[in-house]
Amino acid sequence: MKSKLLLLLFVPCVLFSQSKLGKAKESLSKTSSSSGNSSTNSSSSSDDDDDDFDFFSMLFEDIFFEIAYHSTLGIAFGGANYTEMNPYPYYNNHGEFTNDFKDANKRSSIKIGTNYLINRINALEINTVLKPIPIAGLEVSYLNFAENTLLNSESLNITSINANYYRVRENHFSLWWGIGGTYVGKEVDTWGFAYNLGVDIYPVKPISLHLGWRQSFINNNTVDVFKSQVKYHIKRAALYTGYHNYKLGSETISGLVLGIEYSF
Repeated sequence: MKSKLLLLLFVPCVLFSQSKLGKAKESLSKTSSSSGNSSTNSSSSSDDDDDDFDFFSMLFEDIFFEIAYHSTLGIAFGGANYTEMNPYPYYNNHGEFTNDFKDANKRSSIKIGTNYLINRINALEINTVLKPIPIAGLEVSYLNFAENTLLNSESLNITSINANYYRVRENHFSLWWGIGGTYVGKEVDTWGFAYNLGVDIYPVKPISLHLGWRQSFINNNTVDVFKSQVKYHIKRAALYTGYHNYKLGSETISGLVLGIEYSF
């Protein structure tokens, strides 16, 4: 009798302690032949998060696909107007790019940043953007998620590499899109195709706004990343906060982020 009572007490604890990252890795590991009814196994809380994510992702995609069409597809990639880059954003009251050519301007840049997601599941991201020329760049992102439950701890790391085309490069506004690949480690161990869209807006010194979207196709599922940030620039450095939303297969993780970046 005592053993049955202990079992009844223990089972809810086990169910409650199931790892969200574990479910994410399981869903990202499934291929088309083994996916089955995996979509029906997510919890009601995950469904609520997915609804929120779908709203933001659909809104973001509608806006940016419209912009991307007119700025790229509509004019077959367009002409590469000559621009240069400021030593750092707001160097001469312009944003990152400038048409006001000066001796201090440069043709290449490196930007390195890191941010921390404040959530029950923590996430640390390191992001590097190398622009050898103003019109093109290479973006490398490393994400590490960590979760502690009553029974164990889980982690998941994601590395993305994208070649970006900076189609719109105005004094106070820039827009880009890119393609590349994403590698999901920690038991998933799979590469997948990825694409991204982004925009930076420099309305007034020292504030800027950043919006970004990246989708990666992993096995029979996706890893979707939505970012919205407000940055405060201090010469070459920038402090920022914002909202990040990550859809890792069947699971969604979102929350406030705090970050810092530096321009070289």
